[in-house]
Amino acid sequence: MIVALAHAKGGVGKSTLAVHLAVWWKEQGGDVALVDADVQGAASVWLRKASPQTALFRLETADALLEEVPLLKRKFDHLAIDGPAGLCEVTRAMLLVADLALLPCGPSLLDVRAANAAIRLVKQAQQVRGGLPRAVLVPNKLQVQYRLSRELLETVKSMEIPATPGLRLRQTYADAAGQGAVVWSLGRRGRAAANEIRGLFDGLFR
Repeated sequence: MIVALAHAKGGVGKSTLAVHLAVWWKEQGGDVALVDADVQGAASVWLRKASPQTALFRLETADALLEEVPLLKRKFDHLAIDGPAGLCEVTRAMLLVADLALLPCGPSLLDVRAANAAIRLVKQAQQVRGGLPRAVLVPNKLQVQYRLSRELLETVKSMEIPATPGLRLRQTYADAAGQGAVVWSLGRRGRAAANEIRGLFDGLFR
């Protein structure tokens, strides 16, 4: 399976999800690779520390993605593609090769507007490809006691694609990035985040 992490805005959790998904898949026992399509390369740095045994490829142009990902699909059971911020040609190329697009979305109004723009791009790709990629919205950085987070959870019900249960705003995710780790390797302090993100993946892929 090829999963693309896409959004029109940065800082919504694409790299967090991409790295954790690649490591989670690897721990399930398959042949897995992470494709870093973001010129910033944050996911590459993070994955090299968190799971050095997981294959990593940097494909930063639309042409590279369109040419190389079909070849990688023959070698690996699963590919996670971490995309750049923005709806550029690289993002379009990701959607033309992915089986599933995960669209993480924060609770701000700007995040929601950007998510709608990303959904529009997904719909265009689906028209070209006869329904692919399947798309799922992932509400992220939620603080359920705050109005914006509650409003996001209500808003996603009316969007054109299904949504997963949300991920909370947790310092543990930032700590994991800073330490080059995944949250379930952080012991007790990472337990809540680990249960949450593993539950997300179980719901999506099992």
